[in-house]
Amino acid sequence: MSAPPQTSKPTPVNPPTTAPKPTVAPAKASTPVPPATPLKSSVEGEGWKPLPKKLKIFGNLITEVVNKGICMYCGACIASCPIDILFHSDKEEPIMRGTCAACQVCYYSCPRIELPLDEVEHQIFGRARTPEEAILGIHIGTYPVRAKDPEIMKRAQDGGAGTAFLLYALEHKLIDYAVVSEIRAYDPWRPEPQMARTREDLLNSAGSRYTPGGQVGGLAEVAIPNRAGINSQEDRIAVVGLPCELQGMWRMNTHWIATPKLARNLVFTVGLYCSKVFDYEKMMVNYVEGKRGIDLKTVTKVNVKKNRLLVYVGDRLALDEPVEVVGEAAREECNVCIDYSAELADLAIGAIGSASGWSTVITRTPRAEEILKGAQDAGYVEVKNLDPMGKGMKLLERLCEKKRQRDPSHYMRHETAFPKPEPSLIPIQVPVKQA
Repeated sequence: MSAPPQTSKPTPVNPPTTAPKPTVAPAKASTPVPPATPLKSSVEGEGWKPLPKKLKIFGNLITEVVNKGICMYCGACIASCPIDILFHSDKEEPIMRGTCAACQVCYYSCPRIELPLDEVEHQIFGRARTPEEAILGIHIGTYPVRAKDPEIMKRAQDGGAGTAFLLYALEHKLIDYAVVSEIRAYDPWRPEPQMARTREDLLNSAGSRYTPGGQVGGLAEVAIPNRAGINSQEDRIAVVGLPCELQGMWRMNTHWIATPKLARNLVFTVGLYCSKVFDYEKMMVNYVEGKRGIDLKTVTKVNVKKNRLLVYVGDRLALDEPVEVVGEAAREECNVCIDYSAELADLAIGAIGSASGWSTVITRTPRAEEILKGAQDAGYVEVKNLDPMGKGMKLLERLCEKKRQRDPSHYMRHETAFPKPEPSLIPIQVPVKQA
């Protein structure tokens, strides 16, 4: 048997490593497109970009102010929030409930971010203070004042001047309401801002509170339509506040990113002398009620006078101790405040400088002089002249000088905010179709 015939295998052919390139017709030459010109920030005067290069939002306030212990809980950020998501809290600091719109209004409304005092004083008074006004601030006159209404005197702290001025302004139609501080019904002696429209409202707000209540946050009632039946377009207002609270109100009304509309119908302000405030829980709950056993619901008056803490139940003095017993309750942010005599108010009022039962009133504007004279002529107050060289005035000046020894350099400047951009028109060329 013969073997099968041998057949030769075909030689394998390797496939091409690359596919052949298709033939493409050469592209027609085209005009190169120039790179797009980037828009410039509006702070340079052109384009559309109204926000600064780095947004400053509520979280920045928490980091730069609250967490550093310099938030005085004035309430300016609460009042200024255009979408109404910032609120008061029992922690005596602002809180947010909602989603931040990154509008930056709250940040640039905060006086502890920046307070250019010379700019604010020009806004209020139209001038800078003179060397003679370095201690008391810009002012016209100083007077001992006492309310004539016995009901006001019964409820007021000292001379009742502030309540009497507000009552005069309400009843003579100078204002429609006043932003005052009132005690919560369900949380005795914790203050909160209220709108006073009647005599009874003012009497309920009479007297001093020594813990912060976010007073300027009451102006949110103006900003949020229909929240409290206030017509923000027409209603005229007066605002009562501590020096730091008035700093917040005026910072809101001087920075171009903030909310100047809130002072559009402001008639006058009443400022209260202040050396420091205390934490509510530590002072009132832990010490007065907890350690001293005084039911806060029965307390009718609290006073800090001549370095004594005085607490009254009815007409009885239930507690009389050195104010140092609540020294640990003093709020940290007061260590950077240098304003004792409410230098940014129309009418500054306190007990220092006058006899017991009288208030010392500093008039800082012509409007304040008109209100004092009008209230005197209408029989709401009695007014005396204060000796500028007397012991009372010297004591007031010493307390002002003592508070000025604190360091306000963290915020008393004009550095962090960029200036308002000047508007400019950019010519736009629109091609016109030929007929």
